[in-house]
Amino acid sequence: MREILPGIFTWGSTYAERPWDLSGYAITFDGYVVLVDPPAPEEDDWSRFDEMRPIPKIVLTNRDHVRDSESFRTRYSSRIVAGADEVAQLAPVAIDEAVREGDLVAGALRVIHLPGKSAGEIGLYFDPAQHSVSREVGGILLLGDAVIGNPPGELGLIPEPKLDDPAQLKTSLRKLLDYDFEVLLLCDGKPVLSGGRLKFVAFLSALFSAQKPINRGRA
Repeated sequence: MREILPGIFTWGSTYAERPWDLSGYAITFDGYVVLVDPPAPEEDDWSRFDEMRPIPKIVLTNRDHVRDSESFRTRYSSRIVAGADEVAQLAPVAIDEAVREGDLVAGALRVIHLPGKSAGEIGLYFDPAQHSVSREVGGILLLGDAVIGNPPGELGLIPEPKLDDPAQLKTSLRKLLDYDFEVLLLCDGKPVLSGGRLKFVAFLSALFSAQKPINRGRA
């Protein structure tokens, strides 16, 4: 586990069949920590999570990112949070809290509904008004499978056979242009710690290369 920004930690696992890391995040707030898409930690890292307690919530961005959340829930009595439209697809995992577009997790992580990969995929925007680190760095956006870090060092989409509706996902991704962010945290692949929005705009422009160019600034 390593601290990539003040109070934001990441750890991950690598699998031979995937050329990208599976990353989880621990986000510290005043007196507690929220986990997002937590993979199994190294055995030596459990003590670091113990030191972070309490860990009241674990956010799952989509049906394929359950990972080691049950081990964390059992160890820390955490509640599992997921998009309302994803709850049925996460069965038999019990979801304690269903969230929708615009909801705030921990009073600072704004839910963005991004259907297309699956019906209830969500992203999290660290609301600068509520999260001081996000305000200081120019905005932080966290994505599960809506965008991944593949090829390594670049942005891409999950292989099309795993997408429920590729066209809908592309439409969903346009919503992210409404947000200012410098940091892009990816749960599949390495985080982009600077220039995240510019990198995303270039990626999105490539997806829509046959259409009208993507506006690089907010309205």
